[in-house]
Amino acid sequence: MPDTFVTAHDARIPAPYRAGIAAMPLRLATVARSERARAPAPMFSFWLQLRGTAQVTAAEGSFVLRAGQWIALERGSMPEVQSDERGLTIALMLTPDVMHGALDSTDRGLLAGRGEVPLHERRVALRLWRQCASLPNDAGAAAVMRGLKPLLKHWQGAQDHFADMIERCPGRSFHRKTRIFSRIQKARLYLEGNPQRMLRIEDLMELTRFSSWWLSKTFHAVYQETLQKASMRLRMQRARDLLLNSQLSITELAEACGFHDPCSFARQFKAWHGETASTWRSRQQLAVAALARDPDVPVAASAC
Repeated sequence: MPDTFVTAHDARIPAPYRAGIAAMPLRLATVARSERARAPAPMFSFWLQLRGTAQVTAAEGSFVLRAGQWIALERGSMPEVQSDERGLTIALMLTPDVMHGALDSTDRGLLAGRGEVPLHERRVALRLWRQCASLPNDAGAAAVMRGLKPLLKHWQGAQDHFADMIERCPGRSFHRKTRIFSRIQKARLYLEGNPQRMLRIEDLMELTRFSSWWLSKTFHAVYQETLQKASMRLRMQRARDLLLNSQLSITELAEACGFHDPCSFARQFKAWHGETASTWRSRQQLAVAALARDPDVPVAASAC
């Protein structure tokens, strides 16, 4: 089915309705056609990419949103979202008290993180988002909360894969586990948003307010991999992206992935992929060329 979302102009909040929403610490926004938007510091924000791509720059790092992907960021992150020429992003920004006021006391609320949803879920999200945007100007707080709840519940569903990770967090109560998960997610997002940097445990300790020992232990329990392995996996992923999509030399590429010594990068790349970076790049280029000549020719999957 083609991706036929409404245009950015159609998705905007009509002016008479913006005033009513603005009376509360709640904002609905679209970012489209090379536009830029920023979330206020006190607000939690959830961004869903409907089509095209967008660049997200936040306190946790830099991220690219492609169609179907979402990112949720804690208050204080102050993300700035820049759309490409055909991109369309919808966003919900709200304070934690508004979020929890709209949900049942047993709900975990929305949590920081990243994920992806299929096309039909994007369509549902857009419909619910537009229902919130069309609340009448004189709607009271109770009506706004009722209108907001279906959208929050729908986006909670996009975060169902967090459930097992929350359960692996230390703590006796679900509330305690969720609080720890929210903090450890900051470390994960920082790693994902800064694959060009070497891991500095001090940076993650400052973000999470965990000790080095507690942070390392909890991260491994929640995500089933060590901090060091997660960092290296993300840096190797960045290396593959640059090998495919840039003309950087191996030395330049090593520096772009946080390696000050090209020999160290070469050793790590070969250990992860079983071949040198130059060989990997040549093989992928040959595969892409073969696919361009004959789309029916099977191409071996890239090593991860």
